[in-house]
Amino acid sequence: MTRFVRFWKDGGGAAGDGPVHVSMNDYLVHRFRDVPRVARAGLRFRRAWPETEGALGLWLATAGDGRRQISVSVWREPADLKLFVHSPSHRQVVRDFRDAGALITTAWTAERLDRRLIWGQAVERLTGALPEARHH
Repeated sequence: MTRFVRFWKDGGGAAGDGPVHVSMNDYLVHRFRDVPRVARAGLRFRRAWPETEGALGLWLATAGDGRRQISVSVWREPADLKLFVHSPSHRQVVRDFRDAGALITTAWTAERLDRRLIWGQAVERLTGALPEARHH
């Protein structure tokens, strides 16, 4: 069974009672020497998370030997994620790590902001329990 070490950070957005948008990045770092750089970049995003428009929460997680770096972000709506993805800081990280690993992304709608529910949905995707979801 795959074990994940994860850390949650609340976002600054207020969740309503309805559905939320979830985005997951499953990044497999090619070389061990790049793991600290990748982890530091994730931690920089985490520090700024409460000020990120539309962000409701974020998990940073790792599995196995640390080369598998995972983020699960929860948003009010897909448009909020789109704004973040096009931000200068995110675009810089994409450029910096384009060749450092292999990225699989997936997104879905969760019925509400329920951390237990959403992390369970993420684990289903990360472990292959959900057959249509790609994973490392």
